Amino acid sequence: MSLLLALALQIASTAPSVSPQYWQQDVSYAIDASLDEAAGMLHGTQRVVYRNRSPDTLSTLSFHLHLNAFRPNSRWAQADLAEQRRRFSDLSEPDFGMNQVRNVRIMGQPVTPIYPFAPDSTIVRFALPHYLPPGDSLVAELEWTARPSTLPRRQGRRGRAFDFAQWYPKVVVYDKHGWQEQPLYPAGEFYGEFGDFTVALDLPEDQVVGATGVPMCGDPGWERANRNPARAVEYQRDHYPEALATLASNACASRAPGRKTVVWRAEQVHHFAISMRPDYRYEGGRSGPIAVHVLYQPGDEATWGGGVAVQRTETTLAWLDRTFGTYPWPQMTNVHRLEGGGTEFPMMMHNGNSSLGLILHEAGHNYVMGILANNEWREGFLDEGFTSYQTSRYFLEQGDSSRYQAAEMRILGLDLDGRSEPVSYPSHQYRDFATYNAMIYTRGELFFHRLHALVGAEAMGRILRTYYDRWKLRHVDEDAFRQVAEEVSGRDLSTFFAQWLHGNVRYDYAIRKVRSNRTTDGRWITRVQVERREDGVLPVEVVVRTPTDRTSARIQGYGTRETVALITEGRPNEVMLDPDVVTHDWNMLNNRQRRGLLGWYRAPKTAYSIDRLVSTPVYRDRRATGVLPTVWYNDAGGVTAGYQVRSNYLGRFNQVTFRHSVATRLCCAGGEALNQWQLRVQNPTFLYTPRLASAFEVFSFEGRRGVSAMLEKERLGPLGFGLRDWYGVSARWVATSDMAFLDQALYENAGTFEAATHWRTERRIGTIGLRGRVDLAGGVEYRNREQGTVTDDRYDAQPYARLSVDAAFRRPIGARSELGLRVFGGVLASETDPVRQRWFYLAGADPYQQLGNPFTRSRDALLTGDVHWHTPGGGNLRGFERDVSATALAALNLELDRSILARPQAALFRDTRVALFGDMALSDGFFSFSGSGRLAGDAGVGVRFTHRLGETTFVTRFDFPLFVSHPDRAVGGASGDGRFGFRWTMALSPTF
Repeated sequence: MSLLLALALQIASTAPSVSPQYWQQDVSYAIDASLDEAAGMLHGTQRVVYRNRSPDTLSTLSFHLHLNAFRPNSRWAQADLAEQRRRFSDLSEPDFGMNQVRNVRIMGQPVTPIYPFAPDSTIVRFALPHYLPPGDSLVAELEWTARPSTLPRRQGRRGRAFDFAQWYPKVVVYDKHGWQEQPLYPAGEFYGEFGDFTVALDLPEDQVVGATGVPMCGDPGWERANRNPARAVEYQRDHYPEALATLASNACASRAPGRKTVVWRAEQVHHFAISMRPDYRYEGGRSGPIAVHVLYQPGDEATWGGGVAVQRTETTLAWLDRTFGTYPWPQMTNVHRLEGGGTEFPMMMHNGNSSLGLILHEAGHNYVMGILANNEWREGFLDEGFTSYQTSRYFLEQGDSSRYQAAEMRILGLDLDGRSEPVSYPSHQYRDFATYNAMIYTRGELFFHRLHALVGAEAMGRILRTYYDRWKLRHVDEDAFRQVAEEVSGRDLSTFFAQWLHGNVRYDYAIRKVRSNRTTDGRWITRVQVERREDGVLPVEVVVRTPTDRTSARIQGYGTRETVALITEGRPNEVMLDPDVVTHDWNMLNNRQRRGLLGWYRAPKTAYSIDRLVSTPVYRDRRATGVLPTVWYNDAGGVTAGYQVRSNYLGRFNQVTFRHSVATRLCCAGGEALNQWQLRVQNPTFLYTPRLASAFEVFSFEGRRGVSAMLEKERLGPLGFGLRDWYGVSARWVATSDMAFLDQALYENAGTFEAATHWRTERRIGTIGLRGRVDLAGGVEYRNREQGTVTDDRYDAQPYARLSVDAAFRRPIGARSELGLRVFGGVLASETDPVRQRWFYLAGADPYQQLGNPFTRSRDALLTGDVHWHTPGGGNLRGFERDVSATALAALNLELDRSILARPQAALFRDTRVALFGDMALSDGFFSFSGSGRLAGDAGVGVRFTHRLGETTFVTRFDFPLFVSHPDRAVGGASGDGRFGFRWTMALSPTF
């Protein structure tokens, strides 16, 4: 008896049950539509039976007219304009989308349309002639016209190809929150009432059609388009026998020569979609009892045909059935639509490609959105985040963690930048569309991964299946999912849901103290104190390892400090927090300690490699360290050999670069090695603040010594468009120590102390990219005495001020050309001329800007002299020698280039462009000029090659300044050469 009672209780606890207070409305559609291909329109009539199952008496009825979003002045178009996208704002008749209703009768009486969000007309409302009480129903009859836009976006038309999505007047959902009259925005998608559809389509005879539902009669064109004749087409015409029995015998009779009629039926769905084009190719398949239909475009044979898309759709349905439960509908149609990406509909996917990832995602929406139907505007994570999770889980089970890791790193970066917003926001409340995408899709996905890690794989599987069994073909929300998750897991998940969905917190657990002692029985007890350093709370696994065994325990993570004791057989030598990296802990450098001779010490995991320079390894749970031998040459030091060590964490923290080298010539000539070194540290974790960058440097190399520090803060702005602003302060000391290394046209034997502030910005207005920077510095210079170069005490030290402004813009001209314009201005003020290293250089970057480059910073280095290397900066006059300088300078650079060979997928030569350029500068006189001058200029042609190696994209640039206004100071020139001549410079960077 006890066993039977326990079994009964278990069955009762897991049986599907929905609150008796739950209700949802019901609607039936009978649609008759005729396609006018020349006009790109569907003309139709519609009869809607609406059943009020709510406890409320209704006085209005509303419909969505979604195609009205894809036209100027809609809410969608206005949202686009706010984020500098024009799209539908520039469409004119007859290219924009439209949805019009007329002759509307409700309860048998004519009614007048009301557009509550005018001028947006994606919602139309009607006052009911009579109130509709609970339990009663009404009939609405409409005539309408629907036209997709020629610019595809979730719908579209191109020639005889049509993607009809949300094309009919669709009843707005009335739920526990009331009428969900939501205009269609770019962020957020669709929400519909479950119901039944009978749709009659009058079409040209050669159209091939895919749609939600099954064709009860008529020819959708599949047999004619079938590319696998060995497999019979499965129409499933009798799947809905009651509807088939009531179908008129002439329902699919042709209405005109060259036309056909196809009648479709779908039950218990909340959307109905269509796609058609005469040249669709068809292939069919099956997943259990589910028919699979694939329609692809000509030219897709290699990527869609030959069973590729069919097999991937079958694989997806089998995976989703195992994950959630049995698919309730008779078929799945997968079509190659006009637009890239994908959009989901019940029994149908409109996909831009046939990749398995996209099919998993869009088919997954048939479960989490189609069957478990949430309000995608109110709680988008329940469909986009949910199906992104199930897609990643599929690949994780196949051993591919790249999708999950990319999602984790993407959100971790936004969290650390302070850009994340709560996942539970309604779609239109996000800062911008890019933030909406990141939060709803990616952070929403991580919510489910974190829940999976919290409750365990077995419990998560039961949560998904119970949720599906209980709520399939109903409207769901966060409360419904949380109720199931807590019930099945037996956990209070209130903190987890609050932080991951309604909050925006970071997680950081650290090992604070470790103590190990041997017990009387010979074993070891290790006490680990764990510190919570951020607001985020999650259970954390603590692991103690020994040479022979390991043990672990889980702390709940609520306390600021918690201590856990673990017993091992062997002597502990390592303690680790979160070894599986499932807590979203942003700083895992403090998660590991090891035992050494002096006790326990912090020992972050480190991955060592040869530094490839063109790519930077980034790891989630450890720092990356690359080592590289280095060698370069200049006349003073000769061949200089050494090594470089670079390390980072997450690609953004604790970025340490250490360089050490020995100059062989001075070593041999002077009898002692000239050791040179540089240490640069960027963004140490202890200085972390959202959007704060920091850099500290100390060096002694090639006749210079220095120390610098910089802090820069980025202002929080939109993500992915508009403007970005940074504000910074810096301080720097640089002094000369050995003039043998230095070009005395660039350096005087002196030092400078300088403090500066700067502002820089990047903006995009439409297709125009803008960049600007303002630097204001004040400092003190002093002359070195030891070499006897100073004879007047007044030059020992003097203050100076330095202001520079740099702005550039680039704008595409047509599909292959681009115009670039840059302006630069600088002024240097002091009692007498300041040291030369702080002047403005007409030909490019000033000496301090080149300190980090061993190939240009010293006298007769490899990329100086005959190489004619150009480092962008200053006046940027490409035709002049690098030492031409001034204390006041204004410059203008103009460049027009055109792509002549583009290969976007190539590695070495992705794009080849030719350019025309002209540069002009106005200064207070040139340093080391024969005579003086104020105006200088050059002009010429150039060629640019774009490459990508590893993670690095760079440009090889050759410029040929054929005209130079002052030939005696022209690059590579000699006194007496004319203003016109063949000269050249090269670089590994764009001009500006």
